Amino acid sequence: MCGIAGVYGVNALRLSLMITLAQINRGTRGTGLAWINHNRIKVLKEPIHPVKFFKKHYDRLEWKVKVAVAHNRQPSRGGVTYQNTHPFTDCKGRFALVHNGSCMFDNNIVSKIKREHMVLGETDSEIITHLLEDLYEEHGDMVSAIEALFDTDFSGAILVLTRDGKIYGARDGVMPLHYCKTNTHVLLASEASAIEAILDTNAKIEALKIQQIIEVDGGRIEIHGEGIEEAPARYYYYPYAYASRRASSPYYPWYYDWED
Repeated sequence: MCGIAGVYGVNALRLSLMITLAQINRGTRGTGLAWINHNRIKVLKEPIHPVKFFKKHYDRLEWKVKVAVAHNRQPSRGGVTYQNTHPFTDCKGRFALVHNGSCMFDNNIVSKIKREHMVLGETDSEIITHLLEDLYEEHGDMVSAIEALFDTDFSGAILVLTRDGKIYGARDGVMPLHYCKTNTHVLLASEASAIEAILDTNAKIEALKIQQIIEVDGGRIEIHGEGIEEAPARYYYYPYAYASRRASSPYYPWYYDWED
């Protein structure tokens, strides 16, 4: 279990980091931020406790930054290292990704990703990043790429920050993702209580449905897809077996290797 956060609005870097502190119960083994600087993705991350990260970096974070994503990590795969700390970026620096969840990808897919991309760590989240990169190359836009990601062994919740300053959020499975739009900001977090902790208004906090995508473009949000209210019971234990995945997908799992 990890915590993910995203903010559009003035002081986005500091606010997204504050959200990680408000959901610190979700992870203390790594902290990271990604934001846009002169049309480039910038990443600051360390395999340290969010409070230590906060004390070390908070005063130096640029308050004028208007879009950012953040992560606090509780490892399920991979050691507590810089390489395994979120966010991750695609090979061309077009987007950064943070992930909450755990995926069982087919070994052939993992091997293919490692051959064709620069994979530095051991996490399934980094595999998701480069899998999404391939799908983005194929489909040409991020919404279609994430929809195609739903047809793979992906599970969990992600936030994707693109170089043009948009944030995309999605979930497939039981991992939550909440969002809220105020007059000045858009806030996203794993836990609704983390958004409540920094809100100064009574704006409504909503939960993204399974297989919905939220697109944050400036202060505007758009929800793509009708979504599914709840996952079938088997999804809690076998996320790769979700019925909506299409056998026609090139990433459809034809077999599984249960060895670690």
